[in-house]
Amino acid sequence: MKKDIHPKYNKEVEVICLCWNKFKVSAAVKWPIKVEACPACHSTYTGKEKTIVAKGRMEKYLERQKKIDALKK
Repeated sequence: MKKDIHPKYNKEVEVICLCWNKFKVSAAVKWPIKVEACPACHSTYTGKEKTIVAKGRMEKYLERQKKIDALKK
């Protein structure tokens, strides 16, 4: 094996979330890691899901077809 080709592994690197939650992880970087979501604020972990109602392609297509049919009559 080659020596001195891998970065030093740090046992405690601080992670800072947008919700200002801070915790420590092991990583190969020295500086703090900034993330957008963490277990304290992510909907999967908290159980407070934000549901976004989005229509699929087929529903949009069928709505357009109904409008076209109504105009033809």
